[in-house]
Amino acid sequence: MSIDYSKFAIPKPSKKRTKKRNDYTDIPKSVKKIVWERDKNRCIFCHRYVPVECACCHFIPRSLGGLGIPENIFTACENDHREQDNGMNTKLYDLKVENYLKGIYGANWNKEKL
Repeated sequence: MSIDYSKFAIPKPSKKRTKKRNDYTDIPKSVKKIVWERDKNRCIFCHRYVPVECACCHFIPRSLGGLGIPENIFTACENDHREQDNGMNTKLYDLKVENYLKGIYGANWNKEKL
């Protein structure tokens, strides 16, 4: 007599993202271009030239539902983006981004809406 162990298997959680979440958090090419031009084609931290594809850094992360809108996106070189996301000075980088975006959008900018 054999035992059917498939009855005891625990299904793996799905890592599939919902389309609705992707639509809101993805950064359209048009937004990348707007942000890249707004940031004068430069990393907002070190001011090095970066290609338009690098205008894709979220202030409020996608994992927390950060929107793909210009008010939440900034341009950063690969090194500074990595530092801002995962570095030892993330809070300092986040404060710089927040002040930068506030300086552009003024009193209308509110991180709770991003």
